Amino acid sequence: MVICVEAVPSTSRRMPSVSFKVNAEYGRLTELVPGLFICGVSAINEDMLKQYNFSYIINATSEVPNFRMYGRTPRVKLWLDDTLDACIYHHFDLQSDQIQQIISQGGRVLVHCLAGVSRSASICLAYLTKYVCRSLRESYNLMNIKRPRVRPNLGFWKQLIKFEEDIKGTPASITLLKDDAQEGGLLPDVYCKLASIRTENSTVDAESKKEYRVRHYSGQKKFHPVLEPLLEVVEATA
Repeated sequence: MVICVEAVPSTSRRMPSVSFKVNAEYGRLTELVPGLFICGVSAINEDMLKQYNFSYIINATSEVPNFRMYGRTPRVKLWLDDTLDACIYHHFDLQSDQIQQIISQGGRVLVHCLAGVSRSASICLAYLTKYVCRSLRESYNLMNIKRPRVRPNLGFWKQLIKFEEDIKGTPASITLLKDDAQEGGLLPDVYCKLASIRTENSTVDAESKKEYRVRHYSGQKKFHPVLEPLLEVVEATA
């Protein structure tokens, strides 16, 4: 799904066009807990923004601009790349506190990245771990029920695990297992559990299999978004 959006430049100088094409199934809007929403860029449009009237928008990317249609809505751009060596840890505490403050006052927060799979999911997992759930594992299980296709990259998982240990003061609830087939050679054990569930249900009929895979996708195939021309004017600064 491709959406055309226009952003207001912070100066009168017209900025270069930017384009994105993202699978709508990955990008769709999901409410994880009351007041906290996550999506990819393909879900963002004026109708959606008017319907949900967000109090705060977190853009967890470096490549996606803030859009004109955001109007006066407070927002922040984290300038994160979806790479194994990207440092996201220092955003966890600050953004979690900001999300909690807004939700506690009855507001709504939108966290987005390009696909709604890795960067935005990591920020949401940090919030859920700090304020909603007893552990990172419980946070992931909650998110997986609401949004099965989330898959933070390995570097983000390592930082999420450290964040859990730091704020909870307990041993990590998620273990990284050796798996040479994965980028970075490690795999969070929560993915292995989901894969096992799929294997145990391999005897169901073909239609049931299809439905099960949609609902319990373990994310074994890394999502690679496709970028292609799409007219847009971006802000000079985020």
